[in-house]
Amino acid sequence: MLHIKVDEKSFNETNILKNIDISLKQGEFISIIGPSGCGKSTLLNIISSLDNDYKGELTGDFSKLSFMFQDHRLLPWLTVKENLLLVSKTKDEKEIIDLLETINLVHILDEYPKKLSGGMARRVALVRSFINKPKLILLDEPFISLDYPTSMGLKKELLTFYNKFKPTIILVTHDFSEAILLSNRVLFFSKNPAKVLVDFENLDCHIFNQMKNDEIKNKFLAKYPKILEGEI
Repeated sequence: MLHIKVDEKSFNETNILKNIDISLKQGEFISIIGPSGCGKSTLLNIISSLDNDYKGELTGDFSKLSFMFQDHRLLPWLTVKENLLLVSKTKDEKEIIDLLETINLVHILDEYPKKLSGGMARRVALVRSFINKPKLILLDEPFISLDYPTSMGLKKELLTFYNKFKPTIILVTHDFSEAILLSNRVLFFSKNPAKVLVDFENLDCHIFNQMKNDEIKNKFLAKYPKILEGEI
């Protein structure tokens, strides 16, 4: 069990987060949705200990985590294999090859990032986030700016790794449809100072059925028409 408690987080006397209280079971996949600038990425920074300037506490084992950002952040002077070896704790090349083979990427092992498409580089970043078998993975809008087929392919690959390793995942997104597809809980944040307005349990996640997902989305938004604006 992980417990995230942020009583208060401020920047330059502006209160960003307030009274955030989230508990997660091992293996849960949750999404966080809220208006731009409400503090979603700030919360991920707190969880990852990149930001310790807040009032509150994290309870549970947060030591074994990985972070996947909006851009791939691969080092351009290293090959794909070298990028993955750099972060791998075991330095096991076979393990790297096995992960790449899982999503049919082993053929780019010796390529440099500049030779990869944006989607391909993002797929390597996905492999990197799972390489040390973390118990917690933080995803900060990792599908942003990708075209629909590439984005959907990456989501399927994410679920392939998720089902294989069963980490706890926290995804920050602006896309409610994406959250419905991927996560078993969706937390809706308010405007600043951000707090959790609704904790929506999504029993129909991981179903690649657009009509079903739209039905869930439309039913929820009919009940909370201003929720995506951070109001209830």
